[in-house]
Amino acid sequence: MFTISCSEMKAMDSYAINSIGIPSIVLMENAALKVLKNIDLEKIDSFTLVCGVGNNGGDGLAIARHLVLANKAVDLFIIGNLDKRTKDFNINLNILNNLGIDFIHITKDEDLKKLKHSLNISELAIDSIFGIGLTREIEGLFRKTIDIINKYSKDIISVDIPSGLDGDTGQVLGISVKAKKTVTFHHMKKGLINSKEYAGDVIVEDIGIPDKATKMVLGIE
Repeated sequence: MFTISCSEMKAMDSYAINSIGIPSIVLMENAALKVLKNIDLEKIDSFTLVCGVGNNGGDGLAIARHLVLANKAVDLFIIGNLDKRTKDFNINLNILNNLGIDFIHITKDEDLKKLKHSLNISELAIDSIFGIGLTREIEGLFRKTIDIINKYSKDIISVDIPSGLDGDTGQVLGISVKAKKTVTFHHMKKGLINSKEYAGDVIVEDIGIPDKATKMVLGIE
Protein backbone atom coordinates (compact mmCIF):
# COMPACT_ATOMS: atom_id res chain seq x y z
CA MET A 1 0.00 0.00 0.00
CA PHE A 2 1.24 3.48 -0.90
CA THR A 3 1.87 5.50 2.26
CA ILE A 4 3.21 8.95 3.04
CA SER A 5 4.67 10.65 6.09
CA CYS A 6 3.05 13.58 7.82
CA SER A 7 5.75 15.95 6.58
CA GLU A 8 5.13 14.78 3.01
CA MET A 9 1.39 15.33 3.43
CA LYS A 10 1.98 18.86 4.73
CA ALA A 11 4.28 19.58 1.78
CA MET A 12 1.71 18.26 -0.71
CA ASP A 13 -0.98 20.37 0.92
CA SER A 14 1.28 23.42 0.81
CA TYR A 15 2.19 22.85 -2.85
CA ALA A 16 -1.50 22.55 -3.80
CA ILE A 17 -2.27 25.80 -2.00
CA ASN A 18 0.78 27.94 -2.75
CA SER A 19 2.01 26.66 -6.13
CA ILE A 20 -1.18 25.42 -7.80
CA GLY A 21 -3.43 28.03 -6.21
CA ILE A 22 -6.17 25.93 -4.62
CA PRO A 23 -7.54 27.92 -1.66
CA SER A 24 -6.97 26.08 1.61
CA ILE A 25 -10.60 26.64 2.62
CA VAL A 26 -11.66 24.68 -0.49
CA LEU A 27 -9.57 21.70 0.61
CA MET A 28 -11.11 21.96 4.09
CA GLU A 29 -14.61 21.97 2.66
CA ASN A 30 -13.78 18.98 0.46
CA ALA A 31 -12.44 17.12 3.51
CA ALA A 32 -15.63 17.78 5.44
CA LEU A 33 -17.80 16.55 2.58
CA LYS A 34 -15.75 13.37 2.25
CA VAL A 35 -16.20 12.60 5.95
CA LEU A 36 -19.95 13.10 5.57
CA LYS A 37 -19.91 10.72 2.62
CA ASN A 38 -18.75 8.01 5.04
CA ILE A 39 -21.60 8.55 7.51
CA ASP A 40 -24.99 6.89 6.99
CA LEU A 41 -27.16 9.98 7.29
CA GLU A 42 -30.26 7.91 6.55
CA LYS A 43 -29.81 6.09 9.86
CA ILE A 44 -27.92 8.50 12.15
CA ASP A 45 -29.63 11.62 13.43
CA SER A 46 -27.68 12.79 16.49
CA PHE A 47 -24.03 13.78 16.72
CA THR A 48 -21.42 14.99 19.17
CA LEU A 49 -18.50 16.80 17.54
CA VAL A 50 -15.32 17.61 19.44
CA CYS A 51 -13.00 19.99 17.62
CA GLY A 52 -9.56 21.41 18.31
CA VAL A 53 -8.63 24.92 17.19
CA GLY A 54 -6.38 23.94 14.26
CA ASN A 55 -7.28 22.94 10.73
CA ASN A 56 -8.39 19.47 11.84
CA GLY A 57 -10.87 21.26 14.06
CA GLY A 58 -11.84 23.45 11.12
CA ASP A 59 -12.78 20.30 9.22
CA GLY A 60 -15.01 19.40 12.16
CA LEU A 61 -16.70 22.80 12.14
CA ALA A 62 -17.52 22.43 8.45
CA ILE A 63 -18.90 18.95 9.14
CA ALA A 64 -21.04 20.38 11.95
CA ARG A 65 -22.47 23.02 9.60
CA HIS A 66 -23.51 20.48 7.01
CA LEU A 67 -25.11 18.27 9.68
CA VAL A 68 -27.11 21.18 11.11
CA LEU A 69 -28.23 22.19 7.61
CA ALA A 70 -29.38 18.58 7.14
CA ASN A 71 -31.56 19.03 10.24
CA LYS A 72 -29.52 16.68 12.41
CA ALA A 73 -29.17 17.10 16.18
CA VAL A 74 -25.65 18.37 16.74
CA ASP A 75 -23.79 19.12 19.97
CA LEU A 76 -20.59 20.99 19.17
CA PHE A 77 -17.65 21.16 21.56
CA ILE A 78 -14.39 23.05 21.01
CA ILE A 79 -11.27 22.46 23.08
CA GLY A 80 -8.13 24.58 22.97
CA ASN A 81 -7.05 28.19 23.10
CA LEU A 82 -9.29 30.14 20.73
CA ASP A 83 -6.62 32.84 20.49
CA LYS A 84 -4.52 30.27 18.61
CA ARG A 85 -7.16 29.22 16.09
CA THR A 86 -6.10 28.95 12.47
CA LYS A 87 -7.40 31.17 9.67
CA ASP A 88 -9.60 28.49 8.09
CA PHE A 89 -10.90 27.33 11.47
CA ASN A 90 -11.92 30.92 12.11
CA ILE A 91 -13.71 31.19 8.76
CA ASN A 92 -15.83 28.17 9.58
CA LEU A 93 -16.45 29.34 13.14
CA ASN A 94 -17.67 32.70 11.86
CA ILE A 95 -20.10 30.92 9.51
CA LEU A 96 -21.47 28.92 12.45
CA ASN A 97 -21.80 32.10 14.51
CA ASN A 98 -23.67 33.81 11.68
CA LEU A 99 -26.03 30.83 11.47
CA GLY A 100 -26.66 31.03 15.20
CA ILE A 101 -25.07 27.64 15.89
CA ASP A 102 -23.78 27.50 19.45
CA PHE A 103 -20.87 25.53 20.87
CA ILE A 104 -19.52 24.61 24.27
CA HIS A 105 -15.91 25.63 24.87
CA ILE A 106 -14.26 22.99 27.05
CA THR A 107 -12.20 24.95 29.54
CA LYS A 108 -12.91 23.20 32.84
CA ASP A 109 -14.03 19.88 34.32
CA GLU A 110 -17.64 21.10 34.50
CA ASP A 111 -17.71 21.24 30.70
CA LEU A 112 -16.68 17.58 30.57
CA LYS A 113 -19.93 16.67 32.33
CA LYS A 114 -21.80 18.27 29.43
CA LEU A 115 -19.67 16.30 26.98
CA LYS A 116 -20.39 13.05 28.83
CA HIS A 117 -24.13 13.79 28.76
CA SER A 118 -24.02 14.56 25.04
CA LEU A 119 -22.13 11.36 24.24
CA ASN A 120 -24.63 9.34 26.27
CA ILE A 121 -27.53 10.51 24.12
CA SER A 122 -25.95 10.93 20.65
CA GLU A 123 -25.52 8.16 18.11
CA LEU A 124 -22.12 9.16 16.71
CA ALA A 125 -19.12 11.06 18.03
CA ILE A 126 -16.87 12.84 15.54
CA ASP A 127 -13.28 13.41 16.63
CA SER A 128 -11.48 16.36 15.05
CA ILE A 129 -9.29 17.51 17.93
CA PHE A 130 -5.78 16.88 16.64
CA GLY A 131 -4.54 16.25 13.10
CA ILE A 132 -1.34 14.76 11.74
CA GLY A 133 0.81 17.54 13.20
CA LEU A 134 0.58 16.27 16.77
CA THR A 135 3.93 15.24 18.25
CA ARG A 136 3.61 16.03 21.94
CA GLU A 137 2.23 13.92 24.77
CA ILE A 138 -1.43 14.65 25.51
CA GLU A 139 -2.19 15.78 29.04
CA GLY A 140 -4.56 17.83 31.17
CA LEU A 141 -8.01 18.68 29.88
CA PHE A 142 -7.25 17.20 26.46
CA ARG A 143 -6.43 13.83 28.04
CA LYS A 144 -9.62 13.91 30.10
CA THR A 145 -11.66 14.81 27.01
CA ILE A 146 -10.31 11.91 24.97
CA ASP A 147 -10.84 9.52 27.88
CA ILE A 148 -14.50 10.56 28.08
CA ILE A 149 -14.93 10.20 24.31
CA ASN A 150 -13.60 6.64 24.50
CA LYS A 151 -15.68 5.68 27.54
CA TYR A 152 -19.07 7.10 26.62
CA SER A 153 -19.37 7.20 22.81
CA LYS A 154 -21.60 4.66 21.12
CA ASP A 155 -19.64 5.03 17.89
CA ILE A 156 -16.66 7.19 16.88
CA ILE A 157 -15.36 8.44 13.55
CA SER A 158 -12.03 10.30 13.44
CA VAL A 159 -11.15 13.02 10.94
CA ASP A 160 -7.84 12.30 9.16
CA ILE A 161 -6.28 10.53 12.16
CA PRO A 162 -7.45 9.54 15.65
CA SER A 163 -6.53 12.33 18.04
CA GLY A 164 -3.52 11.24 20.05
CA LEU A 165 -1.95 8.97 17.44
CA ASP A 166 1.43 9.79 15.91
CA GLY A 167 0.80 9.96 12.17
CA ASP A 168 4.24 8.62 11.28
CA THR A 169 4.81 5.86 13.84
CA GLY A 170 1.36 4.94 15.11
CA GLN A 171 2.61 5.55 18.65
CA VAL A 172 0.00 6.59 21.18
CA LEU A 173 1.01 9.96 22.60
CA GLY A 174 -0.23 9.29 26.12
CA ILE A 175 -3.82 8.61 25.09
CA SER A 176 -5.64 8.30 21.76
CA VAL A 177 -9.20 8.27 20.55
CA LYS A 178 -10.30 4.73 19.70
CA ALA A 179 -12.27 5.23 16.51
CA LYS A 180 -14.32 2.62 14.70
CA LYS A 181 -13.62 4.42 11.44
CA THR A 182 -11.02 6.97 10.33
CA VAL A 183 -11.42 9.01 7.16
CA THR A 184 -7.95 10.11 6.12
CA PHE A 185 -7.15 12.43 3.23
CA HIS A 186 -5.18 12.24 -0.03
CA HIS A 187 -3.02 9.20 0.84
CA MET A 188 -2.64 6.68 3.66
CA LYS A 189 -0.47 7.95 6.51
CA LYS A 190 2.28 5.62 7.70
CA GLY A 191 1.07 5.68 11.29
CA LEU A 192 -2.36 4.33 10.38
CA ILE A 193 -1.14 1.08 8.83
CA ASN A 194 -0.89 -1.05 11.98
CA SER A 195 -3.17 0.96 14.23
CA LYS A 196 -6.56 -0.75 13.85
CA GLU A 197 -7.13 -0.70 17.62
CA TYR A 198 -7.27 3.10 17.44
CA ALA A 199 -8.09 3.91 13.82
CA GLY A 200 -10.64 1.18 13.15
CA ASP A 201 -11.46 0.89 9.46
CA VAL A 202 -9.40 3.45 7.54
CA ILE A 203 -10.89 5.07 4.45
CA VAL A 204 -8.63 7.15 2.17
CA GLU A 205 -10.49 9.98 0.45
CA ASP A 206 -9.40 12.40 -2.29
CA ILE A 207 -9.92 16.05 -1.31
CA GLY A 208 -8.76 17.62 -4.56
CA ILE A 209 -4.98 17.73 -4.14
CA PRO A 210 -3.66 17.09 -7.68
CA ASP A 211 -1.24 14.25 -8.45
CA LYS A 212 1.22 16.95 -9.50
CA ALA A 213 1.59 17.96 -5.84
CA THR A 214 2.37 14.37 -4.85
CA LYS A 215 4.89 13.93 -7.64
CA MET A 216 6.65 17.22 -6.95
CA VAL A 217 7.04 16.48 -3.24
CA LEU A 218 8.21 12.90 -3.77
CA GLY A 219 10.39 13.73 -6.77
CA ILE A 220 8.46 11.39 -9.07
CA GLU A 221 8.74 12.07 -12.80
